[in-house]
Parts: sequence; structure tokens; C-alpha cells
Amino acid sequence: MDNGVTRRAFVIHMGTAAALLGGAVPVPAQTAPAPVPGKEKLIVRSPRPINLETPFGQLGADITPTELFFVRNNYDGPEIDPAQYALKVDGQVDNPLTLRLDDLKRMEQITQTLTLECAGNGRSFYSPKAPGLQWENGAVGTAVWKGVRLADILRLARPRPTASHVVPDGNDTPPTPQAPDFIRSHPIWKAMEPHTMVALEMNGRPVPHLHGGPARLIVPGWIGSASIKWLIQLTLADKEWDGPFMQRSYRSPRAEDPKHTYSLQSLECKSLIMSPLDGAKITAGAQAIAGYAWAGEGSVTGVDISVDGGKTWTAAALMGPAMRYAWRRWEFPWPAAAGTHVIMARATDSLGRVQPGSKSRDPQGYRWNVIHAVRVDVA
Repeated sequence: MDNGVTRRAFVIHMGTAAALLGGAVPVPAQTAPAPVPGKEKLIVRSPRPINLETPFGQLGADITPTELFFVRNNYDGPEIDPAQYALKVDGQVDNPLTLRLDDLKRMEQITQTLTLECAGNGRSFYSPKAPGLQWENGAVGTAVWKGVRLADILRLARPRPTASHVVPDGNDTPPTPQAPDFIRSHPIWKAMEPHTMVALEMNGRPVPHLHGGPARLIVPGWIGSASIKWLIQLTLADKEWDGPFMQRSYRSPRAEDPKHTYSLQSLECKSLIMSPLDGAKITAGAQAIAGYAWAGEGSVTGVDISVDGGKTWTAAALMGPAMRYAWRRWEFPWPAAAGTHVIMARATDSLGRVQPGSKSRDPQGYRWNVIHAVRVDVA
């Protein structure tokens, strides 16, 4: 890919782009899609490209097991033989280079616990419905990732002063020759941020193919589509990528001027109640309400809980150390009295963001982070 030109013909993409933006286009099926091997417990949102959601009741752990981790693909990608893997770095650099998998493994390795979330997580809760895959709350997960800082790779290539953006490209396959590559660029400051990485391992094992292996870009704190799978090319450019997945998709209306949109970057401030689950029947007496909160480029500073449908709020306890770009567990002891109760969780973060009680409809169904509520019966 040259600056402004993909490895496939960019000039012919516009005719089919509109049908692809905002979510994968599922293949019609007459029967329920078959489970994906190794992901049998996940909900199939689309069989092709493969999109799988974690059942919400399976999300109550600090680290999401790989077999339960959601899968989001705009396109599917062919498996890459690790022995044949190569990562090309080019564009606005003084030292273009190609790195093999063994080259990446010989570089300094970092290990980080990071949360990934699809920008469309929660899309199904908008009313009226927005187009795209109808994710509920399970397009999010936290894993332990090991690999190389992206900054270390870029420094080897010696970016020129004109390089203001990094344009990653993956080995995914558009459904037709006319379809555009799935490409989203990132500003150089985020690429050089020490947490941004090329991951080689996920939860102690080589990154599986479904999760972008053998090497996947991870852009922590940003929407999942920033973390390009099956990474094969990094092009340094002097401007933001102008393809449709940057300029037409993964965008939301500006609050001050809804007629104009902005490209999504940071995840929202958000909290979810993992226990008890909606509709649970529990016994009166000492109970624990628990869940996780995360805040993208911010840090979670508090989670408030209501057990009376939002009339009153009390602070929950944040558990364990705060980890940059990872969700944080919270807990709230509750002396549950008999009756039906609506429990609500509301997060706040270091950027001053507060999880809202309602939200205007996003045309593409992104950024859902309305206060999470569950109804339980206590007897």
C-alpha cells in the first residue's frame, strides 16, 4: 500500500462501500448458524463474516477466557502461516523495512491487560433500531496481551517529520473485488503511545486466527475497529486515511452540530452489572452487587449504585489496582429486602464523563453507554 493507495484498487471501492458500512452484512440463512469450533458458547451474530457475541452471563471474570472472547470482523481473513508471516513498514519513513515473526519475537516484549470493545456494543438497545449487527452487551472482553510496542517498530523505520498518521492494513478479504480494504488510520501520537502494541500472544498463547493472529494491532482505549487484525502493513502518511471506513463509517454526530460527524476514537465511560443478572430471583439478606467499569482514554473514578430505580445513589467500592486501559471490578454490599428491585450502575471517569441516563439515537448505533439496569425479585 502506497500513501493513499491500498494493495487493492482503491479507486473502485465506492460503489459497494455504502452497503458495507456500519456493520457486517450477514449471509442469509434458512436455519440457525452452526457454532464456530472453539467458540461453541458464543452467540453467532453473523456467520460470514464471522461475528460472535459473548453471552452476558459469561462475562463475570477479570480476564475473559479466549474461548469466550467476542469476535468482530468486517471481513474474514485467510489464515497466515507463521513461518511465512511478514510485516511491511513503509511510506513516510527513511528506513522502509520488513519484519518476520521471529524478528518481532526478538524485540523487547511487553505484557498488558487490556479491554477491547466493539463501537457497536449495545446497538440493539437503541430505539428505533440502528442498522448493523444487533449486539447486546457482550461485544466486550479483557485479555492479557503480549507483544511489541508499536513505537519500537516505527522507530526502526525512522518516521520523517511529515509523518502524522499511521495507516495499518490487515490480511482480511473483502467479499468482492470492488469492495474497499478495511483500513482506519491513527494519529502518530497514539501510535507512539507506549501501550499501543502489536500483539503476538493472547492469554498466554499465540494470538488465534479468529482474534487476528499471528500478529494483531492493539490500540488500547479506542474502539475495537482501531485494533486491526492480521496485520501485514504499516504505512506512515502525512494525512488521515481518506477511505470509506474512516470517512463514512465509525463516525458519530457532533454534539454541538449533529449535521457534522467525527471519527470515533476513545471508548465511552461505561459500567455493567454482572451480578445479579437481569431477571434473577435471589434470597433476602446480605447480597453482593458486582460488575465492571471502563472508560477508554479516561480512568474510572467511581461507580454509583441505585437499588430503587435511580431515586438514590451510593458509591460502590472499586476493587484491585487501577490498570490503564483495562476494566475495573466494583462491588456493592446490599441488604436485600423482599420485593422487586431495579438495580442501576453509573460510572464516572477522570475526564469528567458520567454515564448517562438516556442518549440520543446514533445513526449507526455506536457509543451505547446508557446506565445499566437490572430487575431482580427478592424473596
